[in-house]
Amino acid sequence: MDLNVFKEWLSLQRWSLTRRQRRLVRGALTGLAVAVIVLLVRWAGWFSSSRLSASDYLYATDQDPGDEIVIVAIDEPSLQALGDWPWPFAPYVELFARLDQADIVGLDVMLTSPGPEGHPDALALVEVVRRSGNVILPLASFQLFRPESTGELYTMGQIVRPFPDLVEAAAGAGAVSVVLDADNQIRRVPLLSSAEGGEVVEAFSLRMLRRRLGVGEVPAVLSDRQVVLGDEDEIKYQVPTDENGAMLVNFVGAPNSFPAYSFIDVIQGRMDGEVFAGKIVLVGMMNAVGEMDVHQTPVSAARMSGIEFQANALYTLLNHRALTPAAPWQTVVLVVVLALLSALALSQLGALPGAGFTLFLALAYFFFTNWQFDRGHLPSVLFPYATVILCYVTVTAVHFAGERIERNRVADVFGRFVSDKVRDQIVNMALDDPEMVQPGGRLMEISVLFADIRGFTTLSENLSPPEVVEILNLYLNSMEEQVFKHGGTLDKYTGDGMMVLFGAPLEQPDHALRAVRAALDMQRAAAEVSGRRGEVEWQVAYGIGITTGPAVVGQIGSHRRLDYTAIGDTVNLSARLEGKAPPGAIWISEATYGAVKDAVVAEKLEPMTVKGKARPVTVYAVREAAPAVVPVAQEDGGI
Repeated sequence: MDLNVFKEWLSLQRWSLTRRQRRLVRGALTGLAVAVIVLLVRWAGWFSSSRLSASDYLYATDQDPGDEIVIVAIDEPSLQALGDWPWPFAPYVELFARLDQADIVGLDVMLTSPGPEGHPDALALVEVVRRSGNVILPLASFQLFRPESTGELYTMGQIVRPFPDLVEAAAGAGAVSVVLDADNQIRRVPLLSSAEGGEVVEAFSLRMLRRRLGVGEVPAVLSDRQVVLGDEDEIKYQVPTDENGAMLVNFVGAPNSFPAYSFIDVIQGRMDGEVFAGKIVLVGMMNAVGEMDVHQTPVSAARMSGIEFQANALYTLLNHRALTPAAPWQTVVLVVVLALLSALALSQLGALPGAGFTLFLALAYFFFTNWQFDRGHLPSVLFPYATVILCYVTVTAVHFAGERIERNRVADVFGRFVSDKVRDQIVNMALDDPEMVQPGGRLMEISVLFADIRGFTTLSENLSPPEVVEILNLYLNSMEEQVFKHGGTLDKYTGDGMMVLFGAPLEQPDHALRAVRAALDMQRAAAEVSGRRGEVEWQVAYGIGITTGPAVVGQIGSHRRLDYTAIGDTVNLSARLEGKAPPGAIWISEATYGAVKDAVVAEKLEPMTVKGKARPVTVYAVREAAPAVVPVAQEDGGI
């Protein structure tokens, strides 16, 4: 296909739509482009840190955790009382003896060496742990490797364990490892991790959950983004995780939310043992100077101790509060829907209303994300918000650019033919009604004026070409000024004359009167120009013909060149009358006279034969405007 033909076809398709439809199409395409850009950025892994921290506002900071889980804190007063860290076994022996009424005791202190063989404190510790039967010990690893594919577990490096006799005496042991996200915060805990030799290590919190629920050693497996405790006959417990078995912790609140008691107060008997009856007691370092096991979390700028993070993880498990992260396909759908909704709405709004709509949409999504979070879902936050904002910026920019292009196109079609004021009116109308500039024409009732400079050829015989052009431009400018003054559309120049339309492209109920009054002013302007130039012997005047009637008006021509013009018998007759009119005469058709007879003084001429007409036509010669006529509106196109 010829490139010019293809471009013209595209132009026809674009201008066959209304302004509203064009905006909708442009908005939809812009919205899809924004969605693609946002999703490509997400796929590339950019802004991974911001993507995580953007959802921090969802986490509650003022919930009541109750008293099912309590913490015995190895805090600064305890360290001051019991001496430098690490402590000997004796304080732990005393602690476990006083926590004999607790349901579960989770010790987040790594006791890796029993000391000298047969040490009495080590033996006493093993004995009290065995007698309690409710102690869960920690397992740790200096390295935790991220999975490389979906369905794989996190992998622990070399595991650090408590000394063997203590492990054998305890009710169980679990990993206290945490996952550090890209923004250096902890939000998730791997419920299952793999270790050397194919061992699957359960999380510290999951081991305590087993004990609390009394499910024994039923196997735990990762299945379809869930960690399941169960056997062949029954599922005992299941919790949603990510695709690699890490649970998103639903934090109770900021640090120091859980009930906490000082280690030294407990072992010195300042706490009644009944306080711990039937409860889960977590023991670990907290609120101590020089504490190493502290982490940034999404709930507070203050760091949270490792033991309190374990408390949050356990609380999440016990109360079925694990967060379900948004699946990738959900984010894709959400971004596309928001992009299209935003772009389509913004395509119909201006910049200020569009800003209001964008703010409304962002607030609506804010409340939606909070609602989703309360239902246990962690929605995508950064990219949906980015989509809404980027849509506003892009659609607004594209809208202004598109409007400018369309205005320039319409102005290019009509700017040469009408005054600036009328042109602006036409532009606004054409943007709403594309048929005005669409290739083709429509039937309109108009008045057509043809004017030609009489005597100019004789005048220019003895002049140089530059002088001829200068004088011709002088007369044509004066004619054009009168045309625009009365709201006419300058269709084209015809050598030393012009063709003018009245009533198109803007409808003007008084188009016939406008044409006649423009003709009278053109004759007066010609006399003034001739007088200023001193052209006495060969004074210039115009021969003018005007007709009124139906004509096909519009963009007419080939795909290579289109001109806004009018065709039809009305146009032809006007040209014939102009050709016969003597200098200074204004000849009008019978239809034109019928429209202006009360506003002008005119003389009926003898019927005359013109080319293209089988019968003679009736013609009137306009002499002057009737004295009592109020001048018609000028330059406003009659709108």
